[in-house]
Amino acid sequence: MAANGKMSTGNEMVVLKTSEGDGPKYVKDSPRDHPIVIIGAGDYGRSFAGRLVKTGFRVVIGRRDPERRRPNVPEGVVVTSHSDAISRGKIVILAVPRDAYSDMAELKGDLTGKIVVDVSNKEKLDTEKSNAEYLSEDILDKSLVVKGFNVVSAWSLESGLVGGSKEVPICSDDKEARGEVIQLAKDMGFFPMDYGCLRAARDVEAIPLHLLPGWRFATKVMFGLLAFLSIYVLFQGPLYKYVKSGVTKDIQHFPGKGFNRVLAMLALTLLALVYFPGIIAAFRQLAYGTKYQRFPTWLDTWLKSRKQLGLLALLVASLHAIFSACLMSPEYYYHMYEKGPVIEGRQFYGMMFWRGELLIFTGGLALALMSVLGVTSTPSVQNAMNWREFVFVQSKLGFACLFVGTAHCIVYGSTGFNKMYLYVWYTPPPALLVMLLPCLLILLKLFLLSPCLNSRLMRIRRGWESKPKATPV
Repeated sequence: MAANGKMSTGNEMVVLKTSEGDGPKYVKDSPRDHPIVIIGAGDYGRSFAGRLVKTGFRVVIGRRDPERRRPNVPEGVVVTSHSDAISRGKIVILAVPRDAYSDMAELKGDLTGKIVVDVSNKEKLDTEKSNAEYLSEDILDKSLVVKGFNVVSAWSLESGLVGGSKEVPICSDDKEARGEVIQLAKDMGFFPMDYGCLRAARDVEAIPLHLLPGWRFATKVMFGLLAFLSIYVLFQGPLYKYVKSGVTKDIQHFPGKGFNRVLAMLALTLLALVYFPGIIAAFRQLAYGTKYQRFPTWLDTWLKSRKQLGLLALLVASLHAIFSACLMSPEYYYHMYEKGPVIEGRQFYGMMFWRGELLIFTGGLALALMSVLGVTSTPSVQNAMNWREFVFVQSKLGFACLFVGTAHCIVYGSTGFNKMYLYVWYTPPPALLVMLLPCLLILLKLFLLSPCLNSRLMRIRRGWESKPKATPV
């Protein structure tokens, strides 16, 4: 309570007297000057208290019945009643679910003027007002409600912030209260993000409810391509032979050899899709003569999903390498081996042709380059690189990887491109089909690298804009 009888909000300036006689100095309160109050002794409340203690804060937990068996709280944490706990601090962490908000009405007087941090989450996505808005407008209308820490799990708090993002969105209608909670988050080792007013709590509370939002587009593309390529390979080979000749051998080997072909085609296609939106964006910038023209929604989503597409391509390529290592033998890939003698009616094979060894070389090199791309896209490695290094790896090495992967496909399918019996039911062989997109991409990239286009594109990306054409009056 302040000297004038008004309740302290915790934002006062503390007067420090000095012995030198140079007048008083004013120092603003720090969050560490008061204990942090936590209402709720559940898993989250205890974990939050433990993190606060580790970072040097004093903590008081308020319980409805403090005399009951003491919960398993960290050492040094005081457990007392709700009212007593609230009276000791100015920042109150409300670690209770929305169903328990009605009980907070009894503490409305105690919480008047306090900074109340709502850490709850909704159970499902909806268009209704957020938990924090409901708390601020209907329950604690005289408190300074702040939304924050709802994206942090109890496990992450207990494990020293390992296994989860350290970014914490924080929002509130009161700027000073929001600033104090932001400072608290920094002191706890988080990276707070100022989301502005409390209405933004609707977006903040929706964050934990989204399942891998950045991976949805890439995952849908991968499974869509997987289904299409599997059907195409099955239709173009095993199914055709079964319909024409009643041969079931290729159908029986589809889970191994056939699916391995699907994996190879899928990995190369996903890798091409990583770089194709950049080519489209470059031609759009050349056409409009500016880099400030907004991309269409579909292209913007595609550009933002390139990292996920690349990582999925690496996963599929790794599976293809494992399948190939298990299946590489003359029985499966006889056209890659030299024919040996026939003994007792059985064909024996010698060493690989140069084509087989080149196939292994290009495949291994493509996988190695793709692994470098995948490693450098992780945040820990990416943060250790400057912009020029990152662009060199992701752009220059990326197109080198695409070129080597395309060469790998050409080496494998080159023996059948001129065999007309492989063009069944008016469809090209799978190896030829999968080469179309990456070959087109490489040609377009070479076209963009021509001096006349490349110089103009670089000028546009540095901010230059072409003059708009005069419109007739």
